[in-house]
Amino acid sequence: MCNILVLAVIFVVSIQEALSYRCPVGWEQHGVSCYLFSKNKLNWKDSLDSCASVGGWLAAIESKSENMFIKSRLYHEFASLYFWLGATDQFRSDKKWYWVQTEQNIKTGYSDWYRTEPDNPGKQHCLAMWKDFHYQWSNDYCNLMLGYICERPLLLLTSAQL
Repeated sequence: MCNILVLAVIFVVSIQEALSYRCPVGWEQHGVSCYLFSKNKLNWKDSLDSCASVGGWLAAIESKSENMFIKSRLYHEFASLYFWLGATDQFRSDKKWYWVQTEQNIKTGYSDWYRTEPDNPGKQHCLAMWKDFHYQWSNDYCNLMLGYICERPLLLLTSAQL
């Protein structure tokens, strides 16, 4: 019986070592998500498409921890750039801000709007993080060319893929 227990433990440890959750190369992990910070400047729609082409979506910030992680990365590595996030108010009849990926209304979840934002609800339909606003959220014109932040789930990789 003891031998079977030892073999079972060895088997479980082997399986855990053979499988690992990781981010793709160039992406950074926070929690159960991976993030890609792109300096490539695109408009909001093209940023959305670019994230989809690499298996992700424009980042949907749904917690203070996630927001602080992203802000920290922006301050330390990308301090002169501005970035698109994955929220808009332009595709829904109620004109409320929501995360495109999760369809969660921003007002009912976590938010970090700059104190004067959103300030032009009729014309600025896309969510950005601006250095000038200490990387708090700002609504802006969707045709502006900004960097962008993609998000995707962690990948389950085998040891052969690592």
